[in-house]
Amino acid sequence: MSEPSNFEMSLLNVIINGYTLNQKYYNCSDPRGLQGLKVQQNFFGWYFLVTGIIFVSLYIPCIISGLKSDLMNTSCYKIMLCLSVFDILSLITNSIATGFYCLKASNFCDYPKSIFFFGSLGCGAWLGGCLSCVMLAINRCCDLNPHLKLRWIFVGRRTYFTIAAIVVYASYAMFLTKPPLFSSQYMTWFFNPMISTNPLWYINLLHTTNNCVVSICTTSLYTYLCILLIHKSRHASSEAVSRTQRQVFLQSVIICSFNAIAAYIYVYMQYFYSPPIIMLIGQIAWQFSNGSVCIVYLTMNRTIRKGVYEMLVPKRIREKARVTVNATYSNKSAPRAMTSSHETVF
Repeated sequence: MSEPSNFEMSLLNVIINGYTLNQKYYNCSDPRGLQGLKVQQNFFGWYFLVTGIIFVSLYIPCIISGLKSDLMNTSCYKIMLCLSVFDILSLITNSIATGFYCLKASNFCDYPKSIFFFGSLGCGAWLGGCLSCVMLAINRCCDLNPHLKLRWIFVGRRTYFTIAAIVVYASYAMFLTKPPLFSSQYMTWFFNPMISTNPLWYINLLHTTNNCVVSICTTSLYTYLCILLIHKSRHASSEAVSRTQRQVFLQSVIICSFNAIAAYIYVYMQYFYSPPIIMLIGQIAWQFSNGSVCIVYLTMNRTIRKGVYEMLVPKRIREKARVTVNATYSNKSAPRAMTSSHETVF
């Protein structure tokens, strides 16, 4: 049998053929080879499922808060919004679906269609998120060094064309390439379904290339950013590197560092033997490359944190808390005001 094309093993091909998998390459009529690989992973199953639901539940208010704020006028936060959408789609695969399949001790042939779909969704969202991280890093470079020629892709409405290119790239990866498929034995996703066919058929070159390029680009860009930030802090005026720039830079580094770790590990384990613990670290790194973003927003981004607080906490409770805080502050300030050389009546 000749080597298949990406299209023959893609989600779009499945949709066109009435949601039927290509039986040449995804035939589960004799899945006996997978039975010995079925391992029920209760602890990690519940871990991925619960943390995935928590991350998504925290993430959605952050997105709504960001949309309502003036931050969306900047190209940086437009790209972050794009990244947020890919993060939620990825969490559906790498956390919620992964947790479910771990608890069910599932392999590809147990739920072939759903695993194929979630694998395609996760692949598209991962590649889209990776490109978003690279664009975010380039955007940060342009913010600190306005002389870079690439700055023009983030000016005005051009940002939307940049985001459109990211969406096209993610859509291609989701609908027109081979998806990763779940293995309960290793609690992670492999392109090879392990159904005793030629493993070379299932290599996804786009995914491999993406991970290698993203790993190198992300590491290089953030190394450059660190050097640039240190240089500006030492040799420029205090206005040159604002507190906001530092904060956004730190957020961007944390958001994209997990992407680089997951990218390195996922490329390696698809081609070389890796101990189960390395595979698990790769899977958790993939999860945190998406889930850590909402934690970063809630702990480091005052605007989004305030928006989420106002969205989730009823106005009556917020006003009561404000009165209590003000009363406490006034009581603590009273003795100091009475001893002041300039008496002030509040």
